[in-house]
Amino acid sequence: MERSKHGDGSLYEPRVDLFRWLFSLLDTGETSMQPMRLTLPTAECVPTSTASCGRHVGGPMLQIFSVKLAKLPRPAAAAGPVKLFGFMAVRDLMDPLRNYVFNRSRDDPLVIPDLRSDPFVHLPGPKRGVNMQARVMFEYDVRIKGGAEEYRDLPLVEGVAVFSERTCIDEPAAWRIRGDRGGAVDISWARLTRAVEATVDVRIQELAPQQHGNGGGGGGGVDLSVSGFVPDITEGEAFKLFRGVVEKPCALDRISVAVSLDSDLILQFSVPDGDGSFHDVGKFAFRSTAHGSVSDCRRFGFGTVEVKVTWSALY
Repeated sequence: MERSKHGDGSLYEPRVDLFRWLFSLLDTGETSMQPMRLTLPTAECVPTSTASCGRHVGGPMLQIFSVKLAKLPRPAAAAGPVKLFGFMAVRDLMDPLRNYVFNRSRDDPLVIPDLRSDPFVHLPGPKRGVNMQARVMFEYDVRIKGGAEEYRDLPLVEGVAVFSERTCIDEPAAWRIRGDRGGAVDISWARLTRAVEATVDVRIQELAPQQHGNGGGGGGGVDLSVSGFVPDITEGEAFKLFRGVVEKPCALDRISVAVSLDSDLILQFSVPDGDGSFHDVGKFAFRSTAHGSVSDCRRFGFGTVEVKVTWSALY
């Protein structure tokens, strides 16, 4: 499957290939499995304490920490904003259809304002936790919008990769995906051996008066960055969860991450300084469990934020 592409149809050629069959590569539909399937304890659960379950003790899951734009394809300009569209999706053997971690149309691309200060592709997915008892396929077709005319678009990366369950165990590692035209992205991922699914809902309940874009302050909103990390595993490697301008109270995209059981999930909120760098303005901390949910609401300098985390065993 090396160098097989979506665009020329080579990825779908009808030939005998174990991975094409295992991961239903010819089916481009989205996974129908939903998150939070085991948020409520089942009848077989045996509680060992008020916060744990004797049956669901975590399992091997894939966590993608970050995707970073490493090189632009020739002849893309290095200066100015970069507009990305296309998709990245994970296929596991629980349901091998596409579990999107990134999915943007050409009419609604992701804009990276400055590659030097923030080269990360912020990922709203996956839709649900990714099982990694066996190998996992990573499928991608990402392009750079070149202007109003489609012929100016440039391919960034296209194809598939297979992540082995025998590598990156409980420790993140970076791997570079290279495109045919000189572009490249760096992906950081790990296999967490005793993990549970955390579904994170973030709601901006209120913005400080000077932050409202249309509501009376004229401040144009707040440029917000949300990152997450698990201190026991990531050692400073953060999930890049959200980056964008919030102009009014709203709910951010729902986020699904894998967290090692009995570890802390830290959510860090940051806003830019005058020089373009970000400084932290507040954080939330949640202790992982096999089932249940927890909420917290806090007031920061830019506004009031409510976070709800729903825990679920994957199977």
